[in-house]
Amino acid sequence: MENKLTKSLETYLLAVDKLLEIKESIIVKDVADYLNFGGATTADAIKKLREKGYINYEPYGNITLTSLGKETTEIKKYRHNTITKFLNKVLDIDIKTAEDNAQKIEYSMTEDVLKRFVHFMDFMEQCACSEPKWVKSCQSTLKSGELNPKCKSCSGGCCCNNK
Repeated sequence: MENKLTKSLETYLLAVDKLLEIKESIIVKDVADYLNFGGATTADAIKKLREKGYINYEPYGNITLTSLGKETTEIKKYRHNTITKFLNKVLDIDIKTAEDNAQKIEYSMTEDVLKRFVHFMDFMEQCACSEPKWVKSCQSTLKSGELNPKCKSCSGGCCCNNK
């Protein structure tokens, strides 16, 4: 069976991960209650996650993440946090709105575009200039609604040049 997760199964997997951060052991009912979903629907999703190798689970038993499940949730959380941070820190969007939209963005991008976006943000955080001047110029333009006069005549030598 293919390991790829649907958006729905990913929701269940991330719920399992979140609950395991809070509680030492969880069962299907815990996941259903956390997501406010029906028990039968949740049980079916949990079985699919087990079949795909993301969780360990026996009917009426505890649920744990496999190494694949742990790796997958870590990647998903990192990507989500990276997009949220971009929306909040670069585009100056309030954190709640950034969180909500980060999830929508994640699911609308192809895997390759998402990887490149996260790579770009990783690069920007590790770059020696820490916060390029163009980010501040963009934020200023977002707030004022007008392009900074320096930017209008910029040929790379004013606000965009880190020298």
